[in-house]
Amino acid sequence: MEEPLKLAILTTHPIQYFVPVFRLLGQKKDLQLKVFFGCKQGLDTLIDPDFGVVYQWDCELTDGYAHEFIGSGSLATLKKLSSVPLTQKALTLINQFQPDVVLIFAYLPIFITISTLLLRLKGYKLMLRADTTDGAWSRSILKDKLREVLLKLYYKQFSFFFPISSDSVTHYQRMGVNDNLMQMIPYAIDVDFFQQQVDHWFPRRVELRKEMGIKPGDRVLIYCGKMYETKNPLLIPKALNLLSDELKQNLWLLAVGDGTLRNQFETLSKAELGERVIFVGFKNQSQLGKYYAMGDILILPSHWETWGLVVNEALQFGLTVITSDKVGCNPHLIPSKDQGYWFRSGSAIALAEAVTQLCNQDRGDNHTPNFPLPHPSDLAEAIYLQAKQQKSLNELT
Repeated sequence: MEEPLKLAILTTHPIQYFVPVFRLLGQKKDLQLKVFFGCKQGLDTLIDPDFGVVYQWDCELTDGYAHEFIGSGSLATLKKLSSVPLTQKALTLINQFQPDVVLIFAYLPIFITISTLLLRLKGYKLMLRADTTDGAWSRSILKDKLREVLLKLYYKQFSFFFPISSDSVTHYQRMGVNDNLMQMIPYAIDVDFFQQQVDHWFPRRVELRKEMGIKPGDRVLIYCGKMYETKNPLLIPKALNLLSDELKQNLWLLAVGDGTLRNQFETLSKAELGERVIFVGFKNQSQLGKYYAMGDILILPSHWETWGLVVNEALQFGLTVITSDKVGCNPHLIPSKDQGYWFRSGSAIALAEAVTQLCNQDRGDNHTPNFPLPHPSDLAEAIYLQAKQQKSLNELT
């Protein structure tokens, strides 16, 4: 009888968006999966410096698949040189599991980088799934060249890559990765979980809006996420200031989230829309559906966004989306004006124009996605098939 395929996954900590992929892989009858986490961040109450609040995820992060924790600290500990002893422990634990293939999530922090190199020195076939891009940060020419040299060397350790977007594919190509060694799989949310929220909350849309004082013909803009500089939420009140008084009479802003810019964001927005501004603070995964169900247009004005998972969430609720042109998911989730608009990053005028155009469109209450959204099973199946291929290559050599 053929031995089952053994796949190890190494990642920093439990992340809610990866859990459905791990569970789907864990259900494969001819696959033995084990996920190795560098630390336990996410399982307990934590403080996020960008959210600025204490919170705990309200979804199960480790059920449904075999896993083991290498360390017990926080994500911050994996970024320090003091985490180097943990890399040897990671190698030991993965050696005990004896996988055919190891999938690495991310290339940083230092714990992941060194663990990857140790695993490759041990002879393991490695695959990579990481948030890779060339445009997230501006760097000096020297730093950019050094990064390029180091990443080219690092990527040579891998047999296969799963880019998250077209930007990610371009990055790998620039680093010398052959197209035959890549399969682009867009980021996905837990579609099944969010569909339950759609089914629960959307039938109550009229009732929920009425409770907030929102009239049937009013339009509700939604901002959902951390309120800090990179997300650029303050561009929204600047754009509101440029709208006509007639349009603003029937316009609301519903903001979900928290962060260092919350007070300023709220004050500036209320100066434009008065009591038609609602800030509800941080909301957990199971609570988001209530607010998406009330909305019409999601705005994501980030200076840079590697992907932008709130766009997936909003589209599943049938919202139209306005994003800056620095959001990585745009070519994949907003390919046409049926789904929304991109605007020039940092331009309040361009954002105001997009809001005006969408608010003048009569969509009625047809809040259903216009096309199939990426599903966690897309990545799970691709990982499974490629791991089988890598195992076959191992056996041939």
